[in-house]
Amino acid sequence: MRVRLSHLIALACCLLCGAALAQFPSKPARLIVPFAAGGIVDIIARPVAEQIGARWGQPVLVEARPGANGAIAAELVAKAPADGHTWFLTTLSHVVNPAFSKSVPYHPTQDFSAIGMVATVPALAVVHSSVPAQSLKELVALARTQPGKLNYLNPGIGTSMHLNTELLKLNAGIDLTSIPYKGLAPGVPDLVGGSLSFSFLSLPLATPHIKSGRLRALAIASPTRSAQFPEVPTIVEAGFPEAQVVSWYLISVSAKTPRDLVTRLNEELQRALNDPEVIRRLEQAGAHVSAAGRPEEADALLRNETARWARFAREAKIESQ
Repeated sequence: MRVRLSHLIALACCLLCGAALAQFPSKPARLIVPFAAGGIVDIIARPVAEQIGARWGQPVLVEARPGANGAIAAELVAKAPADGHTWFLTTLSHVVNPAFSKSVPYHPTQDFSAIGMVATVPALAVVHSSVPAQSLKELVALARTQPGKLNYLNPGIGTSMHLNTELLKLNAGIDLTSIPYKGLAPGVPDLVGGSLSFSFLSLPLATPHIKSGRLRALAIASPTRSAQFPEVPTIVEAGFPEAQVVSWYLISVSAKTPRDLVTRLNEELQRALNDPEVIRRLEQAGAHVSAAGRPEEADALLRNETARWARFAREAKIESQ
């Protein structure tokens, strides 16, 4: 009985993949984060990495590779050995970069395979207390009467805070003046002091100033309301469903990684996200813990978000840099 060479090759590949999976992990893994240590991305990465590493008996090292709005880290993971030991904490910037830059050194979907979702992090739309708007609709109405007079804190091109505001401008037909800062933290004193009118802020940054009365919360960029501010509507509830940007975080690997390893990593991620201590630490950071879901679902998110921001860049007439 003749056996085709292609069948023998396929059988050999299956045996090799099975052997590799049986020995996995064979060394410490790396979870590459695209922004500096100490920020929200790093805070989300660590409890997941520590829980998986403790169960494996092999460390999962969180490695910050900041720069180029996440593109440096993405390129590193895309070109890493596809053996399941190099992971990428993938953020919104991953799919936004190609829409705003002509020289991104990776493709957001073709070069990556998603493992699963980790969390989403909501942001509050806030105004200084001197701004006479009690709701997002009132802010929009005010901005329409004063084109360009109201300004906003822009912590960086392509950040969820920037995109939330630009989508609101586009969908509501208003003009807010962008005031650029290198991150949220440097701009908060100006917002609290009243020289800035509006911003999207993370809950930890916004909460003390809302409680002090210096800032007023108008809406939250989240699928659901916040337990901390249950009276604040989501942006969808506030009447602007097309203007909501949810800041999400998922884990991906090189697209060349064998599917058996992708499945194995997805199972490990699901276990980590069911751990009470991981949940506690992520929620303490203001994150909403997600069910990891199937890899195919996370891949679909990457495809949909890539298309969404390419379309947005065209509609908003944002020129690639």
